[in-house]
Amino acid sequence: MYSSNNTNPVFPLVLVPLVLLLSSCSERSEYGEKSDYEKLGAACIATEDVTAPTVSSESPTDNSTYNSPATTVAVTFSENMATGSVTTNTSDTTCSGSFQLSSDNFTTCIKMSAAPVASDNDTIFTITPASSLSAATTFKVKITTSVTDISCNTLGSDNSSIVGFSTSPSGSGTIKGSVKMDNGSALSSVSVALSIYGTTVATATSDSNGDFSQSSLGLGVYTLTYTKTNYLTASQSDTLESDNQTLTVETLTQLQDSCSSGAISGKITDAVDGSNVSTVELSAYKGATFIKSSTTNDSGEYSFSDMDPGWYSVYSSKSGYIDENFRAYSCGAQANQDNSISASIASGVMRIILKWPKTNPVTAQDLDSHLQIPYLTPRIAGTECDGDSDKTDKCHLFYRTNQAADNATNVTGVSTVDYHQYYDIVSSGDFVTLDQDHNTN
Repeated sequence: MYSSNNTNPVFPLVLVPLVLLLSSCSERSEYGEKSDYEKLGAACIATEDVTAPTVSSESPTDNSTYNSPATTVAVTFSENMATGSVTTNTSDTTCSGSFQLSSDNFTTCIKMSAAPVASDNDTIFTITPASSLSAATTFKVKITTSVTDISCNTLGSDNSSIVGFSTSPSGSGTIKGSVKMDNGSALSSVSVALSIYGTTVATATSDSNGDFSQSSLGLGVYTLTYTKTNYLTASQSDTLESDNQTLTVETLTQLQDSCSSGAISGKITDAVDGSNVSTVELSAYKGATFIKSSTTNDSGEYSFSDMDPGWYSVYSSKSGYIDENFRAYSCGAQANQDNSISASIASGVMRIILKWPKTNPVTAQDLDSHLQIPYLTPRIAGTECDGDSDKTDKCHLFYRTNQAADNATNVTGVSTVDYHQYYDIVSSGDFVTLDQDHNTN
């Protein structure tokens, strides 16, 4: 009896750990829910899934510019990640975490204010710098192979930005512009919201002349959104790049909300010789949404039919030409929405093209190009041009300049109205030409 009474109390003490052990084994099953292994404190749990996770995207994107100096940084993975494996440095500037941000190619890393914040079912992780990032600086993001998905699979190799993203330079400037109706008249009382990186930072209102201006704006890429009762909302983007800059954005024509759908049509010409360009592929977008495509015919003409009222960005592409884009709008049928494209140029060559929109009434019939070209010192024969009548230290090339013949340099004189040349072929072979001078509206 004594022996039996001694044994009975011991048996339950052995049985309890067994029950707990069996329970733990059940929760560690490869078919267990994520909450199961998180309760047990596991970073991940091995399963039949052996596919390695990848980095799907980063924000700010690689090689993007003019991001806010106080921006957060986010990375999106291809699958659910073990949150405990995505870490960052919060105590100093060592590159100790698996999610790193650096401005010196990871010799040091930016100190973060807190651990990465997970979202979207643990596929997106966001870090916030402990203080604003330095202005006019390029930063790279690195995700190391120590991150794992919920099945313990790691990245195949460290994922690092190729170029990185750049913060905006320090400084401020002014953005101004004008708004008009489709008949060319000034449009007053238009509210213009100025947004940078999705945040509205200021609002201006057009005056009786249709003009607006907003000063003390930080540098960066701005979206301007125009709203007025009984008119269609419109927007455009431009970049405020340097300190004390005054940026004048394109004059915007705001369309009445009574506009109906219609065709957008026009002609594409060569920017140098004015000839019609056929087989140009055109794509119309509203914001980032593709709408439809068109191709120019033998006369350079294009047309987009049945376009909803509003403004569109039209992108052009043709082999042998530089890709271009221009703005066009629909408010009923709108013709003569033309654009010129420039043939591809060799490395080291620059082409300047002046464009101005057609207006009614006409406000800009003749826009001229004037170039001041320095001479070499000492003067070298063959570098003169007739625009330098007093033989000073520079050549003034504009539409009245005619290059004289020079037998010593085998330069043939040009005396036409639309084609002028300046040569410095004796020293370097460089030359400048004025190919076209149009005064049509």
